[in-house]
Amino acid sequence: MVTGRRCQEARIDVFAVVVRESGDAKQIESSADLVATGVAPRVRQAPGFVSAVWLSDGSGGTLNVLAFDSEEAARAALEAARTAPRPPFMKLESVELLRVLATA
Repeated sequence: MVTGRRCQEARIDVFAVVVRESGDAKQIESSADLVATGVAPRVRQAPGFVSAVWLSDGSGGTLNVLAFDSEEAARAALEAARTAPRPPFMKLESVELLRVLATA
């Protein structure tokens, strides 16, 4: 795994897939266990996986940031994020590929 320090010291390029979704706030909040036990393990298996965080604003918005050790791996994950099945209460808002400039 590439740590933040190693990323900065070794100048390793890290790329992030940023996914924004929206939906029913109560159902999103109650699906945290499903994300932890179903989604996260699948994402960890993706080639080039570095780290991920799934965030909720508590009012129906989510922001998910998935980091990968190469642009190629991130682009593959980008397409997977776009086409991933979602529960009926979730709507994909956007998916972006960004280069990580620094970590702490």
